[in-house]
Amino acid sequence: MAWKPDTLSDVPLFRQIYMHYEQEIIRGTLLPGDPLPTERELAFKLGINRSTVSAAYEELKAMGLVQSVQGSGTRVCESMWDEMPSRTPNWERYSYRRPFDPTSSIVKRTISAFAYPGIINLTKGELSPDLMPLDLLHQLASEIDFSLPFSYYANFKGDFELRQALSELLQSHLNLTADPSQILITAGVKHALHLISHTLLQPGDAVAVEGPSYLYGMQVFSPAGLRMVKLPVDKYGLIPEKLPELYHKYRVRMVFINPTYQNPTGTTLPLARRKKLMELCEELRLPIVEDDPYGLLQLNNTSGPIPPLKALQGGERFVIYLGTLSKIATPGMRIGWVVAPPPVLAQLAEAKDRMGYSTSHPGERLARHYLTHPDFSARLDRICEVLRKRRQVMLQAIRKYVGDEAEIFAPLSPAGGFYVGLKVKRRGWTDKELLEAGIREGVIVSSGTIYGADRGFIRLTYASVDEDLITEGLVRLGKALR
Repeated sequence: MAWKPDTLSDVPLFRQIYMHYEQEIIRGTLLPGDPLPTERELAFKLGINRSTVSAAYEELKAMGLVQSVQGSGTRVCESMWDEMPSRTPNWERYSYRRPFDPTSSIVKRTISAFAYPGIINLTKGELSPDLMPLDLLHQLASEIDFSLPFSYYANFKGDFELRQALSELLQSHLNLTADPSQILITAGVKHALHLISHTLLQPGDAVAVEGPSYLYGMQVFSPAGLRMVKLPVDKYGLIPEKLPELYHKYRVRMVFINPTYQNPTGTTLPLARRKKLMELCEELRLPIVEDDPYGLLQLNNTSGPIPPLKALQGGERFVIYLGTLSKIATPGMRIGWVVAPPPVLAQLAEAKDRMGYSTSHPGERLARHYLTHPDFSARLDRICEVLRKRRQVMLQAIRKYVGDEAEIFAPLSPAGGFYVGLKVKRRGWTDKELLEAGIREGVIVSSGTIYGADRGFIRLTYASVDEDLITEGLVRLGKALR
């Protein structure tokens, strides 16, 4: 071992050991699952008392950086889920630190493969350029009225006419009634989550999040000092009956969910479960944040959309609803929205002003022109039609080329959105091994590690690739799994 603590330093030895391993983990020198020396080994190598090493390891455990597993010793944590309630205050949580992210190494490896020649990328959660309304946006940009000032001191809720257009859109497409005064414009969903995390919650609070969920790897909650508690899911989505136990065990303060065309599983929470969740949250007086980026992308012609939680009885009081243009236009527009009860919306608007996160006023006006253009509905229909065909091609290719090696996570094909979740049948593969096997065959898939999923989960997208590439990508994935 090259590193040694400084015995002449004023910093206690156990703290030096803690800080050394903390940096090794955050930098990625030690990866999730890597073992640390046993307390006895490290004490011998450093020539110090074993109790000093024990104290350092306890600090690492308290920060969620390492875990002790019977028979496996002390290892770097492989997840950020808060598995056990904290029995004593951990003041380290309340001081700002670069958040521990066990997903970073696999995310970096995934991104590094994007530029490989001939690679087929089944990870990008956005529309392919041919489905983005770039031509229409170019045309509409020339119609923006620049005679009106772009004042920072305008209404912090955002452009009124845009909020009015969103109110009409939510009513006509999702049967969700939202007065323009109850809508706040944000720079996308992550901005909305940041406002909620830093305004409505306190450091140390626990929030329930679906496991798996794209929220797991977004690094929104950790910087706010919040603890994520895993809300179990099955093939139909989250299990409402599990919430009361988590609430009492961890003192959960808020529930964050993506119930419609969920990312990454592709599941849609059935109406009965939605109603049960609302009933339980009303009993517990527990607010819900409903993220609905894909709600407008319904792909099944035979059935109407399941109403958002916000549109159900009690939704006007208990649910904060989030939406975005990123999935039906282009991510670069950076336009999202929050629908919330008036007192909550007022707090979020004040926080938006206080934090200096005024959204782009030209961008708001461009979004308004897009949503009110006569071609908007026809373009949305075309997006859904193309996604419907791509989804069908992907499902057929999964059955033909991958079916012996992996199964679809949900019992039914995704009813909308961008994604299909797969569960690999073969046991024992790490997510990194699955990723590397795909890269060797020329295809990139999203590993479950990114979403806090159990080992062997894969997310595929059909939104950003054409039908031929979808088929060839699944051929390559089948080879990789075999």
